[in-house]
Amino acid sequence: MSDGIMREIYDRVREAEFVLVGIGEDFAYDWSALTEDERYREIEEEAGRDQENVWIIPFLQKMILQGGRDDRWARAYHNLGHMIAGKDYFIISLCIDDYIYDAGLEEKRIVTPCGGFRKMQCDRNCSHILYDVPQESCEAIVRYYNKELPLAALREPICEKCKGKLRFNQLGVTRYAQEGYLERWKEYTKWLQKTVNKRLCVLELGVGMEYPTVVRFPFEKIVLYNQKACLYRVHSSLWQIGEEIADRGCAVRGDPVDFLNQFTEDKA
Repeated sequence: MSDGIMREIYDRVREAEFVLVGIGEDFAYDWSALTEDERYREIEEEAGRDQENVWIIPFLQKMILQGGRDDRWARAYHNLGHMIAGKDYFIISLCIDDYIYDAGLEEKRIVTPCGGFRKMQCDRNCSHILYDVPQESCEAIVRYYNKELPLAALREPICEKCKGKLRFNQLGVTRYAQEGYLERWKEYTKWLQKTVNKRLCVLELGVGMEYPTVVRFPFEKIVLYNQKACLYRVHSSLWQIGEEIADRGCAVRGDPVDFLNQFTEDKA
């Protein structure tokens, strides 16, 4: 990938009045990397023998994510932050790994409609309430991981309202609590209204067809109707841009994390 494309994107971002960023599944943390952890594999096998213990796995994923941030993603988010620094931006991320919240970006300018590991909810969504992640559960999982506690000593966190099971507030829960992101989504739609007929640079990073009606299709529509908008789409396999906006779009074939990691501040 040439420095020319990266330079062009940077220049368009700097010239824009507004910057809209979409981050998709092709940008997400590689969960298969967890299997490189021998203890994780042991726990996955042990917990997997009994459906009652599968709740442990997401806690373990949260622990490993927080304990060893992958430098590849950290650098990519840092570079994104430098690229859009000082701009009026908004970011929609479909990733649930929460890396984006540790990247020094403004949280009020980020919405993650698929959820993550920062809050929990009743799996029945009995009261539409989100809960803080219980510290005692996290500590117990760490002790279990370190073989200081047996599996039988772990207790699944329970909803204080209906005594149902608590789950991380992520898309895929039986009754996903959208309350975790709706307020921020409203802020995003208000922000979007300000971009009408303004110089808008739209940057898509790894957004595929998993949830196309959330980012990919709406972003294309935004660029189609705003003649002052441009779109840069980076994806390893779904990089193509339709003919309707081809004159104001640029398709980049490649891994979006690697692509951002080619950006260096000295080239900006």
